[in-house]
Parts: sequence; structure tokens; C-alpha cells
Amino acid sequence: MALLELTDIEFNYSDKELYKKANMKVNLGEHCCLVGVNGCGKTTILSMIVGDITPDSGKVSWTNGVTYSYLDQQLKVQQDMPVEDYLYGVYKHLFAKEKQMEELYEKAAYSDDFEKILAKAQRLQDELEQADFYSLQEKVGRISDGLGFDRTHLDMPLHELSGGQREKAYIAKMLLEEKDVLIMDEPTNFLDQSQVAWLASYLNSYPNAFLVVSHDQEFLKKIANVVFVLENGTITRYKGDFEHYLVQHEIDKEQYQKNYEAQQRYIKKEEEFIAKHIVRATSAKAAKSHRARLAHLDVMDAPGKEEGFVRFSFPFTHDVGEKPLIVEELSIGYKGKPLLDPISFILNKGEKIAILGQNGVGKTTFLKSILDIIPTIDGEFRWLEGTVINYYSQDERIDMSLTPFQFLHSHYPDLNNTQIRTALGNCGVRKDLALRPMSELSGGEVTKTRFALMTLKKANFLVLDEPTNHLDQKAKDALFDAVERFPGAVIIVSHEKDFYDGLVDYELFF
Repeated sequence: MALLELTDIEFNYSDKELYKKANMKVNLGEHCCLVGVNGCGKTTILSMIVGDITPDSGKVSWTNGVTYSYLDQQLKVQQDMPVEDYLYGVYKHLFAKEKQMEELYEKAAYSDDFEKILAKAQRLQDELEQADFYSLQEKVGRISDGLGFDRTHLDMPLHELSGGQREKAYIAKMLLEEKDVLIMDEPTNFLDQSQVAWLASYLNSYPNAFLVVSHDQEFLKKIANVVFVLENGTITRYKGDFEHYLVQHEIDKEQYQKNYEAQQRYIKKEEEFIAKHIVRATSAKAAKSHRARLAHLDVMDAPGKEEGFVRFSFPFTHDVGEKPLIVEELSIGYKGKPLLDPISFILNKGEKIAILGQNGVGKTTFLKSILDIIPTIDGEFRWLEGTVINYYSQDERIDMSLTPFQFLHSHYPDLNNTQIRTALGNCGVRKDLALRPMSELSGGEVTKTRFALMTLKKANFLVLDEPTNHLDQKAKDALFDAVERFPGAVIIVSHEKDFYDGLVDYELFF
């Protein structure tokens, strides 16, 4: 049974054709993922599915009565609400029913219609038991624990949480709602490894359907039994797990290439025959017949080019001493309250390290502390004189009304057009993308724009906080190569083991 169906979808964004009669169907209980390179239109498809965007042509159809939950919709909430109240709000209809039941039991004791009122109260209690009302605390606790919430987080208003913690609260509510279809866009971006593993396990056993957009292949390998790949404006469905898709997709691409080349040879041969014989009286009729047959041929599109060349490169300035960073008994936190035990370590020249730990434990706080963005509580850290830091922040606020070109130009006004275009182009932000407001770009394209800015700064120390969020696999590989080539010291915070494993010299666990 189809829950959701997209039929012959076409959509142009500015002057870019995103889809050409694209089709997609999500059936009852299917665990689906949608993959494709940065900027191909995955998030736009989700926006069409939930009705935020209308296709230029084609149809999005939900089966009557099917319910869904979409992560972005969760942003429209009362931000001063404590997290626990926000999560239990999913069951407010059950709490209302419980209150009604209790009032009926009280009323029965003083009423002549004792049996009638008691029977009504009993029906409500049966309905609550059928809805597992009396195990809600265990259910909410299991999900909030799995996503890394402790008692402190649950008591906090949503607006006091970090962006990552708030995103996790939205995910938790989605899971508690248990709608017929979950629609999730990059749900692992703010989760650490243990939380990603927990979410994968939860989704794997989820009885209803879901559609997930993610660039985390290890995550997708654990959850998907249907893969939709969006490329060249069309959507291809692969029934089976992600490993099956990877193998079959390569086979299909090779076969398509062969078929396309064979058809092109046929077209060329026919055109040569027509050109040779159309002017001859004896063979003009045959030539016209060949031309008519060629006119009705369903010509295959040229195989789509893979995502354009991406090469990140972080320029090095100069060497410093043997120990560019020393941290001694450093206490970090907020309002005088430490998040962690005091931290001590020495980072040597050219070393690359990964800082790991549960989400919310204080990894980003540590980075901001040693970068003097927020004050420390106690202890000290020392940068060697001459250390120049190039910092990628996971939560940097930028003016999304700017184009990538304007964004770079605002930081480097002395660069000419060619220099800015080259920096953006090397990072995969080319042609019209450089001149569109960043609010119209995909998350991956915005991330590449921010890296383009970093490629213009000479430094001898890189600090990267969740740098792979929103990047497709090709861009992640390019980033890996750039960090590996960088001769200076590097600190990386990342939840993607596949990215930092083999790249860093050692790991620090917070």
C-alpha cells in the first residue's frame, strides 16, 4: 500500500532544473533513504512532500488518513517550555482523558447514577491501558536517555539548550509521536557516535515508515531497506539495503553508459545515411523513412557528470615551536559551573587529534574556551607566540541573505572577482551558485562556501568543529585529503568515525 507518491515532478529553482518528471513512492512500513550529491534537491523534495513548496508540474499525493512528522515543523514551538513538558505534550490528550477519568471516579461516589458513571470511568481507564498510558514515563525516558538527555537538560527551557540539544529534542518528539511516516533531514548532524548507534537501532525496529536524508553512509547501512537516489533530475528506486544499492548503482551506471554510447553510434550512422541519400532520387524515400524513425527515437540523456571537482586546501603560514598548545588543569563551563573535570594535555607540532565524547559533554565549549570566545573557570591554556588559528565553527551565525561571492568579499574586500570565484569554484560553488543568496542553497553548498573562506586564510593550526555536517561523500573525502596534507597541528571534533579514523594521531575522550 502506497502512503506517499510523487508523480512526474518538475521544478526549476532560479534557472536550474532540479527534476525532470521525477517519481517516488513510499509504501507501508518501508524504511527509506534519499541520497544524492550536495545541491541536487533532496531537501527541496522533502519540502514538496510536506507542502511547503509546490512543484511546477506533477503531483504529490498522500493517502487519506496517513499521518507524518517532519523535523522542520518542530521548530514552531514555544521556546520557553521545559524539554520534559515539550516531550510529554505528545500525550496531552491522554492526560486529559486521565483527568476526566479521575473526576468521574470522584463524582461516582456522590451520585445516584453510581454504576453508569463508574462504567464510563472504567471505559476511559481501559482506553488508557490500551494506549500504554501507564508506561509513558518508561517510554519517554528510554528515548530521552538514548539521545543523551539527563535530568538537567529535561528541566531546561528549549531556548536555553544548545542548537544541537534542541535538535535532539525535536527528534525525540518525532519518535514519541509514532506517526505513519517520519521525514528526517540529516538527523545525525548533532549526535555523537553512541547516539547515532542508538537512533539507528531504534529506527531499524520502527514499525512504521520513514524517509531519511543523510550523507552518513554507515548510518544508512544500518537503517535502510529502500534507497532512492536523486541524480540528473530523476529519482531511481533500489529495493534492498544500502550495500545492495552501492553495488547495483555502479552496475546500472556502467550499463547506462554502454547503452548511451551504442545509441549515439546508431544515431550517427543513421544521420550519415540520411545525409548521403536524401539528395538522391533513387534512395530519397529510404532516407526519409530513416529520418522519420530517428525523429521518433527516445533519445537517452547524456550520462550525468559526477559532482564537479572539489578540492579544499588550507594554506600554511609558518612553523612555530614544538608545543603550540599547552592545556593545564583547565576548567570549562558556564556561570561558574564546570562541565568536566579539569583538562590537561600538550599538543605537539604537526599533531592531529580528535576530541570525542557524548553530545553536550562540553567539546564545543572547550574549543570556544581555548579560542577566547567564552571565559574559562579555572586553570590555563597557552598558545605559542606566532600560532595562527583557522577555525570552523559548527554553529556560526552568518547572514544567509548574502551570496557566497558577497560573503567572501565581505571578509576579503581587496580580492578581485577572479580570485573570489576561484576560491569558491575550487570548493564546488560554481557559476550561478556563487551569485544566489545562501538561503537558497543546500546545507552542503553553504558549508562549502564557509570552507572556501577558510582556504583564503594562512594559518598553522586548524580547529574543526563537526566539519562534515551536510557534506556529501566526495566533499568529505576532499576535506580528509586537505586536513591530511596540512602540515600544522589540528584539533577535530566529529561524530563520524569514518572521517577522523586514520587521520588523527590520537583521540581525547571528554
